[in-house]
This record gives sequence, C-alpha cells and structure tokens, in this order.
Amino acid sequence: MMCLPTQIADRAIPDLVRATGLVSLFITLLSDTTNTPEGEDEPLLREDFVPISVLTAIDDGPRFATLEYLAPWFPEADPTHPKAQTWRTWRSKREIVLRGCSIVAVVVLVINVAATVYFKVKWKTTADLGTIYRGKCSKAQQLSSRLHVVINILSTILLSISNVCMQLLAAPTRQGIDEAHGKLIWLDIGVPSFRNLWYINIKRRVILIFLAVTSIPLHFFYNSTIIPTVAVNTYAYITVSSEFLHGGAWNTSETVHLQLGQHWETNMTVLLQTWHGLDLQSTIQSMQVNAKNGTSYAYINTLDCLLMYNDLMGNRSDLIMVSSAPPEENNTLLVYGMAASGTWDTGYVLCRWPNTFDCGRLAELPVAEQVQAVKDWNIGGYKIDHCLSSQRSKKNLCSVEYPSRYCLVGLYHLLNFRLLLVIHIDVVSLVVCIFNFLKCIGICYTARYHSTPDDRPLVNIGDAICSFLQDPDKTTRGMSLVSKQQIAKSDEIWRTPTAQMYRFRQPRWLCAVSWKRWSLCIGLALVTIITATIFLATGITGLKNRKFPTDVHSLISMGFGAVHPKSLVGFINPSPSAKSLYLSIGFSNLWQFVISLLYLAYNGVLTAMLVANEWDEFGKTRKTLRLTSPEGIQRSSYFISVPLKYGLPVLVAFGALHYTISQSVFVVYLVRFLSNGEEDVGHRSATSGYSCFGIITSLGLGFVLLLLLILAGFLGKYKNGTPLASTCSAAISAACHRPSRDTQAHMFQVQWGAVSWNPQTHVGHYCFTTAKDVTGEQSRPVPGCMYS
Repeated sequence: MMCLPTQIADRAIPDLVRATGLVSLFITLLSDTTNTPEGEDEPLLREDFVPISVLTAIDDGPRFATLEYLAPWFPEADPTHPKAQTWRTWRSKREIVLRGCSIVAVVVLVINVAATVYFKVKWKTTADLGTIYRGKCSKAQQLSSRLHVVINILSTILLSISNVCMQLLAAPTRQGIDEAHGKLIWLDIGVPSFRNLWYINIKRRVILIFLAVTSIPLHFFYNSTIIPTVAVNTYAYITVSSEFLHGGAWNTSETVHLQLGQHWETNMTVLLQTWHGLDLQSTIQSMQVNAKNGTSYAYINTLDCLLMYNDLMGNRSDLIMVSSAPPEENNTLLVYGMAASGTWDTGYVLCRWPNTFDCGRLAELPVAEQVQAVKDWNIGGYKIDHCLSSQRSKKNLCSVEYPSRYCLVGLYHLLNFRLLLVIHIDVVSLVVCIFNFLKCIGICYTARYHSTPDDRPLVNIGDAICSFLQDPDKTTRGMSLVSKQQIAKSDEIWRTPTAQMYRFRQPRWLCAVSWKRWSLCIGLALVTIITATIFLATGITGLKNRKFPTDVHSLISMGFGAVHPKSLVGFINPSPSAKSLYLSIGFSNLWQFVISLLYLAYNGVLTAMLVANEWDEFGKTRKTLRLTSPEGIQRSSYFISVPLKYGLPVLVAFGALHYTISQSVFVVYLVRFLSNGEEDVGHRSATSGYSCFGIITSLGLGFVLLLLLILAGFLGKYKNGTPLASTCSAAISAACHRPSRDTQAHMFQVQWGAVSWNPQTHVGHYCFTTAKDVTGEQSRPVPGCMYS
C-alpha cells in the first residue's frame, strides 16, 4: 500500500472496496481493457494493471485529452482551426526560420561584396594594399575598432546561422533512431554529436561537412580584411672619416654599399643613382653640408646610437657614423646604405660581422655589459668612434602618457606622417566573399531540404517526445525509469528490461553532461587560457627588457587593440613577401578558429544541461511540448535547445570575445617613410602585433565564461526526481510509452507521472501523459517501489 502514488495514498483499496460505486468502477476498468480496438498493442496496461483514475474514483469525463473533447472550448488546440494559425506558430516553423537564415546569409554576402567593390573603387591601391583612411592616429584607431566591430557582428551572425543549420543536419531522424535502437545503440537529441553522423543519410552528411569546411577560411581571413599599419622611419646612413665633416672629398663609385644583406664593393654608381626614390648624390651632399654647418645633426656616443636606431618607435633620421680610419684614396665616404629603425635590416647593417653582439637584444643587457659589447663596434671593418644623428622633430615622441602617441602620432610632427589603415583586397576579401557565397549555398540547400515534411530530424527534446508519443518505440518498453547513465554503462538493461526500484535523486546539472564533453570543453578552454597567459607573460617580459613600464596604467595606456611598435611578434620576421603576410594572417586568426571551436564545445555542455533541466520540469508541472515546428498550442520559444535567456547572452559574449581577440592579436603592416616624407612603397612589411591590454581583456572574459559554466554545473540541481535522460534517445523513448488511448498526448500539455498500478505485484508504470489524474508533485514515484 505504501507504494501507491501520493495522489491515492489517502484512499486505501479496502476503503474503495467498501465504496458503493466500486463495482461500476471495475466494470469501467474491464471496459477500458477489453474494448481496446483490434490490433492495438497495450502491453503496459495489462488486465492486472489498474488505471490511476480508477483508484482515485475519477470518472467525470474522459481521462485523456482529445481534440474531439477539447476543441469546442479551445479551438486553437486544433492545428487545422483558423485560430491556431497564429503569427507565433507561423514564424516558429522550421522552414520559416531557415528561410530567414538564408535571407540573412545572403544579406551578409551582399554587404561583403559591396564593401569589397566599394573599397576597390573608392580608395587608391598602392602596391598590394588599398588605403581607406589616412590621417590622425586617434581617428585611425577608432575607425579600425569600429570596422572590426562590424566585421565580428557579421561573422558572428553568419557563423551562428551556419551552426544552426549544422545542428539541424546532425540531428537524427526517427528512421535513423529506430535503426540505431534496433542495434541497441542510442543517439544524442538536442546537441551536436559525432555519434549521430553514422545514422544520417549521406546527403545531409555531405552538406554538414561542407558547411563546416567553409567556416574555416572565414575564421582565418575575415578579421584580416582590415589591417592597421605602423610607420617606420627609413634613414640614410654613412660611415665617414673625420675629414668628411670638414668638407673632404667623396665619391660613391669606390665606396662599400651595405643594404639589406647585400654587399657590393665598387662600381655601383649607375645602379644607385636613385636610392629608394631619393637622389643618391644630393642626399649625401646634404648630409655633409648640414654636418659641417652643425645644423640638424647632434653628437651621440656609440651605445646611444645603437639603442636609438634599434627602436622602432624612434624619431631618428639620417645617420653619420664617424670613424678614426683615414680616407681611402682621397675618398672620405667609407660605407653608405639605407635602413629602417628597429627592423631586421638595421640589425644587419649596424651589427653585422665581425661584431659579436645582437642589436635586437642590446637593450636587455645591463648597462655595464652594453658598454663592453659596443666598445669595438665597427661597420664594414671601420671602427666607429661616435655618431651624428638627425631628428625630424624637436619633441620627444615616445611619451607613454598619451595612448594616441603610441600610434606614432609623434612621427606626424616630424615627417607629416599619417597613420594608414589598409585593406588587403586582392586575396583576403576575395576569399571571404567566395566562402561566404559557398556558405550561402549550403544554408539555402539546408532550408530547401527541410522544407518538406518527410524525414524531418528530431532537433530538440520536444521533437523527440512528440515523435515517441505519436509512435512509441517498441525496443524501449518496460524500462520507464531508465537513465542515460544506465544505458551508457551497459546495454543489458536494454536487452532484458525489468522493473526498477525508484530512488529519489537530485543530481547536479553537471551530471547530465558526459565526461568526454566536459573534458573537451574544459581542456580546450584551459589550453587556450594557458597559451594566452604565456603569450601575455612573454609580451610583458619583452616590454620589461626594453625598459618599458609594465604596470596596469602603462599597459592600458598602450591602448586596447592599438598598434604599438614595442608589441610586435618577434618570431615572424617582417617581410614584404606574401609568405610573411599569410603567416601573419594564419597566426593572428588561429585564435579566432580556436574560440569558435571553444564555442561549439561550450554550447554543447550548456545545451546538455539545459535539455536535462527541461526534461526534469515535466516531473513537476504539466507543459505543452516545445517543438521546432509547433502546431496548435505547442510551444516554440526558442529554436534549437537553449532558451533565449541563456543562448542570447552566450552568443553575445562569444561575439564580444571574437572582437577582443581581434584586438589582442592582429596583422600589422610596417610602412616605411623616407627622409623626404614620402612612403617607400616597395618596402612594406607584414608581421603580427599584439595588445597586452586586449589579451588581458580576452583572458578576463574567457575566464568569466568558463567559471559561469562550471558554477552552473555545480550549483544547478534537477529537483524533481525525474530519471536523468539527458540527451539519450533511448532513455527519452522509454519514458514515452503512454496509454494506448492517450493518442493525442503530443498535442496537449503533458506531465511525467503514474498512469497504471498493479496492486498484486506492486509494479507501476510512469510515462508522459495527458491523464488528468497525473498532476503536480503528487504524481512523483514513491522511493523504494518498483516501476517498469
């Protein structure tokens, strides 16, 4: 008697036997069991099972909801009634949503193509880049940031639509589930899963892979359609004897020329009449005149000379290195060349053999070691005594107090420099447009494929419950209390289903997620966070080695996503070659790809927990099913398996994370400017830059997202004692063996509760049903009792 459900615990069977209406009630029971239509299978409501309505003496009206009985009062419950054809049900239909997705994808494509054509026509293309803005650094930084916001909004929309289509394509159909269940294999409902791939048809599998593959180039190229630049001061350098400063004779035909790793000894007059666009003779002549007159050039020692000219941010211009060596054949010009401050060629020409120190690491040494290292500094074998250095401004341009100055606004004063924001339109934008077009094809095909009612996938848990209530799965009968954990552990309970003892449990949300899914999500997140932390620590160490302050204020002063010469990736050598460009693009956007993988893993964990929570709520309250294509009074408050109150914030948060990543690691072009203020077009160099402030912001946002997911898993509880089916198709199916007369349960509000009870064997049956005696927490199974 104690195993009777709560709603009949107050009414013992002996009391019912003495009740005057008992005989008529059992006649009703017999009529319920004997008048089953021929051919209708009802193994769970056997003749020795008593419907709960009988035990509670409820006989006022039909026990189960039917359209015939309820439609006169609730016409909207009938899908064919005009009142059921509402805006809510129309806009929620799967084919309508997919058509909307297709339209949005096409709009994104049109925006991308229009922007590419507009940039190409509107702005002048120089070398392999088109300038879309030239002006103040602050405005350039704002424009760069705003354009990246737009880019990340468009990419997030496009990739989210693609993700929706991929989940639809990866969702199993009822036919696939029946095939898998026939082999005692369960599939995942509501979450993307590799388990399902073998049970979807080849056409859907191909388009799923197609959508996944077309996402990869978008991750790697989208954020690189906009590239900021850093201006580099290109300078002429000469090594001379002291007589040069007093007007000594010189000529270039008998002078060593050192330039970008090339070593020409003599007879270069013809080839070097123009020097990076500058007239060779007039440039050197101007340097001699200004040095002789004591104008434009200042004395600096050898150590300061090397340090200043190895600073990419430096304001130093043309350089005269004075040697104690005598003139050669009445030629006071010993060596000449051209280099750019702080770049590889500066290190090569100023610190090449036979010098034994590294120019790039000179600033990291203690002062005493620096002095010792440069005491024998020589150029081309000529020992340097001191330097004469020119500047293009009287101001100190490396101030850390003004973040905009770190965009080289100081160089604006010395050479009328204008920061460039560029777009690589020839290849990168073309790749984005092509793969955007291919993705549109995949999305439109998905919409067309799902526009027919045949072979529709069971995308969420509501779709699955609806299908199993309409057509119960014979392979899962007699196991109404089975959980995902039991199914996953062994198929023995599936092979020989037996009654189980109910134990009331309130597992935490994290229990609904498999350890593999948790491991993938947490592992990928930790690897990303640790890698970013190491990268940040390396960047801060590099700043410290360059004697740059690394307190919070100084890091913030460098700017969020601002291009700073002191924060360029060291292992990618700046080079004008395409290899350097695409290596920089690959490295900078690798993190966008990683974050997208992390989003899929994160979304899978969150979805599994929320699917199980939605399932658990059916054990407490009566609800209509939430379908991806609702009819009548069926719900559809969100499309896949995550409620909007969870899904929308997560989508926005990961969109923001994509943006902060784009401002943390990015492609940078080094643009050289000659001493006359003109750009040295042929020597643009691509590399990667990073923003410490951007990395810190990304790490903070990523850590908060991970922490919230873990806290949700540990703090959330499934409170209603419903067996934890999670996303397991077999466990969901097992709970949907409704009474044979409850044929329209999927159209109405249902609850998981007791529908029959065997007073002799004390075995009950629980399932989803519209039975009016199944209501509230009173329908919960009794702990310690047996159910099948």
